[in-house]
Amino acid sequence: MTVHARRRMDSDGAEVGVGTLIVFIAMVLVAAVAAAVLIGTSGTLQQRAMATGMEATAEVSSNLQVRSMYGVRDEVADPGLHDIKIQVQLAAGSVPVDLTTVIIRMSDGQSVTTYAYDAAALADDAAHVTTFATTWIRGEGTGAVAQSGDLIEIHFNVPTDLIPRKAVQITMIPETGSPVQGDFRTPPSYGGDLIISLR
Repeated sequence: MTVHARRRMDSDGAEVGVGTLIVFIAMVLVAAVAAAVLIGTSGTLQQRAMATGMEATAEVSSNLQVRSMYGVRDEVADPGLHDIKIQVQLAAGSVPVDLTTVIIRMSDGQSVTTYAYDAAALADDAAHVTTFATTWIRGEGTGAVAQSGDLIEIHFNVPTDLIPRKAVQITMIPETGSPVQGDFRTPPSYGGDLIISLR
């Protein structure tokens, strides 16, 4: 055996002892702690992502769709419309909407009126807030919750009779989902009609 080969074999010895064991255990513990942190963080992120996804889905899919709008006056001699009726249904793919939580805002360019379902909490400010009612044309209407396939008529009184050529902005704000616009302009003349189509 040559001197060169003997030197190489002498340098191949392994480190042994308590110090080496402590270093090995420390490395294992560090790896375990790092793995636990990664698993915990990924689990938290997954839960938040799922919650955010569900909220985003609800915001997008929870929506009302205006089918038609009518104005009502009691007799031909009335100068303006005193009652508004809006027929709505759920948009395609929408989840059920609780109409008791819907807020309706109407502006005629001079004042803004806010409507809440029946005698809701906002009704204490009678100068600006009143109520709306609902009638189910199609469907059950259990708990005032709009389901897929339901056709609902929302009706409310206006604070000031709407005369011809009046621009009106109506916004229906559900608890979740995008606000729904129902803007219209009253026709130039009501003629002899008591029910006026607005949209």
